[in-house]
Amino acid sequence: MTRGRAPGKVILLGEHSVVYGHPALASIPRYVTVDLAPAKEARIELPGGIQTPFALLEAAVAMAREAGFPGMFHARLQSDIPLGSGLGSSAALGVALARALKPGCTPEHAAALAMCVERVLHGAPSGVDPAACAREGVIFFTRGESPRIEPVRGSAFIVVALSGIARGTHSTVMPLAERRKSDPRMDPLMARLGDLAREGRELFERGDLLRLGKTFDAAHASLRDLGVSCPELEEVVAALRRAGALGAKLTGAGGGGAAIGLARDEPHAQRLAEQTGGFAVGIGE
Repeated sequence: MTRGRAPGKVILLGEHSVVYGHPALASIPRYVTVDLAPAKEARIELPGGIQTPFALLEAAVAMAREAGFPGMFHARLQSDIPLGSGLGSSAALGVALARALKPGCTPEHAAALAMCVERVLHGAPSGVDPAACAREGVIFFTRGESPRIEPVRGSAFIVVALSGIARGTHSTVMPLAERRKSDPRMDPLMARLGDLAREGRELFERGDLLRLGKTFDAAHASLRDLGVSCPELEEVVAALRRAGALGAKLTGAGGGGAAIGLARDEPHAQRLAEQTGGFAVGIGE
């Protein structure tokens, strides 16, 4: 038996715009683990008795072939990441499975293999999720033929709060791609989100949490204007702000999933989590 492990991801800044070449800032230290053993036929066992989509199984078999794994396998998944919450559970599964199929593979190779899963589940992924899940800490990601991935110095505490609405990336990314063809407001909003990601990186590295919180708020306003928020997410963001978060925003594809709030320090993050029903995590160094 072999084991692979990978963290999930939180998009701190730059979701959606990252699909069109703008940068994104991402991190989260919660994990997916895959235990894998040879078997007569391919099988993926998801937690909680969730049925494995056939497309996911096909993608995993294709990944195994690409990784040079001999034959079929039985993979059992354990997850600290709520599934369908916008926290990169599918990318973490892909990276963890890649590491179980090909022990010792580099982060770059694990992320590339994980794209087999991402393309099936998300349609036109930017690649930021597997890139973040294949690495520890905060990264600054820019899509391209050869994606640019830079480690980001600094640390902070955030609270992740769930909206209670599960939503896949495919259901928000693809409609935006269609709207972008006819709606002239889309590209300026995408550029704005990219600019906020660049600004956020500088503020994160300087430890300027007050201004970083304002950047979170500004990014949420742009994401709302893109039409990827929903009433449940708006309520979660408002609850984080009422509880005293320095700033709050949706994270990931939107349309459900999760929101994040920025805290001053760990005790503040714990208090925010208690008041909102979320969970506190430290990110970065």
